Amino acid sequence: MAIGFWKRLLYSLLLDIAGLSSAIFLTINSIFLFRFTINAHLTKLVGMSTNKIMVNYYQLIAYLELPWVHRLKLDDFPFSEHGLVHMAEVKNLFMLNTIVMVFSICMVIILYRYIAKNKKWWELIGGLQNSMILVPLVVIFISLDFDHWFVLFHQAFFNNNYWIFNPVTDPIINVLTDNFFTICFVFLFGLLELYLAISFWVVKKQVN
Repeated sequence: MAIGFWKRLLYSLLLDIAGLSSAIFLTINSIFLFRFTINAHLTKLVGMSTNKIMVNYYQLIAYLELPWVHRLKLDDFPFSEHGLVHMAEVKNLFMLNTIVMVFSICMVIILYRYIAKNKKWWELIGGLQNSMILVPLVVIFISLDFDHWFVLFHQAFFNNNYWIFNPVTDPIINVLTDNFFTICFVFLFGLLELYLAISFWVVKKQVN
């Protein structure tokens, strides 16, 4: 009984990690999310057109997501030394997430092959159900005080305060607004919930 519980828990964690890391990857690369946050006030604030802001954002994402891009240089947004250090730390986290995503997806494929071969789809049902319930609860809980959790997140993953950008020395923060990060948060967990729902539907069909 105990072995079965821990085995199902391991299956659930593997599916959750694959889903979360994939949702993070897709959110980072969903450029349109940033485009939604650009308005007339923002373009006036930074003195640039929407197209020019987007070009700089493409350059930023290329640095953060492409392992062969080692130097951060945007056309119109300079960085302080601390700003460059923080962006390098963010890049390392993004690279780690990509590695975790690829590895966990491979493990999920192996798991599905094992489950299908032994016709044990029922072992995935409970974990998927629990995760589908847990994700909305987490979203609601964090949303009650998003700023607080945003700060805690940075304190947990960064051992310095370089993430607190000065708009004068690191003007990129003027376009990376609170609204943008909120949209990314909602989109990310929406993707995760969609992944869990589809996985549950597929597994349920196999059980029935």
